[in-house]
Amino acid sequence: MSKDLLIKVFEKANQKQIIDEEIISFLEEIFPNKSSNVFESMKRGVTKYISTPSNRVIWTVMGEKQEHLVYPMLFCSCQDFYKSVVILRKREFCKHILAQIIVEAFGTFKEKALKDSKFKELLNNLKLAL
Repeated sequence: MSKDLLIKVFEKANQKQIIDEEIISFLEEIFPNKSSNVFESMKRGVTKYISTPSNRVIWTVMGEKQEHLVYPMLFCSCQDFYKSVVILRKREFCKHILAQIIVEAFGTFKEKALKDSKFKELLNNLKLAL
């Protein structure tokens, strides 16, 4: 996966702080005919969970039917990531990874603190949804 490209997405979104034609065109270049899917994922919701007291962090992006675990610029638990990125290697990332990056750059994500025991429970529930 090209982290450099994802860093550019973050920087461009951070600089603009708005979805405009330039951002849409840039997304269409790197994720052809699917930028609207990224925006839909953003609307459905992105959450940053912070575990206390261990201070571990995970992100989730709400998919059409379930929440997906996202490790920024690295991994998503959705089927498209597994199939299109890992197995077929036809893309470098999925819409959920792009949605998480843009929302993080905008600062418009939900943030939830969880005790370590509840954090572990959340991870287990996300694993079961795979």
